[in-house]
Amino acid sequence: LDALGFVRATPVQAATIPLLCSHKDVAVEACTGSGKTLAFVLPMVEILWRSVKTMKRHDVGALIVSPTRELAAQIHAVAAPFARALSKAEDDSEKDKVSMLLTGGTDVAKDVAAFARDSPLVLIATPGRLWDVMQRSRELSVKKCELLILDEADRLLGMGFMATLNNIIARLPKQRRTGLFSATQTEEVTELARA
Repeated sequence: LDALGFVRATPVQAATIPLLCSHKDVAVEACTGSGKTLAFVLPMVEILWRSVKTMKRHDVGALIVSPTRELAAQIHAVAAPFARALSKAEDDSEKDKVSMLLTGGTDVAKDVAAFARDSPLVLIATPGRLWDVMQRSRELSVKKCELLILDEADRLLGMGFMATLNNIIARLPKQRRTGLFSATQTEEVTELARA
């Protein structure tokens, strides 16, 4: 963190990181620019660091779901340097394969093949593409998933992804941490938090 220029945690990070690291679910109301991405990326690395040795090839340790391709790409850009710390590989080019971005607008078969080849530990995705890859991939396993992050949960629901999110959540282990990050806490977000 020092090397990347981080001096102190923002309020949302200070409130969220200890809870996620101590096996608690969180529902966070935070606006853009509050540091919320690192509020879930840093605990993700800490959580997966503890369990990465027991993970097998094609086990996914964390899912980060975002409503748009652009936001997913931004999250991936922030998360990738931190996720590299989880790599078992010696080769630097292999360390970039710890996290994978899955969004629409590309060939889903290529995403399925890339997952099979690279076996990423972290998936950062839009809901439709994540669900599509989960259904098509014979290798992908979420049985050991430690963390589910729903970023901009209010937008995910407002865009009509409730059924897709419920399908994804139904495949995940009950003993995982869930983080819901939203600009507003609506009744629908509260309902999703209970899922």
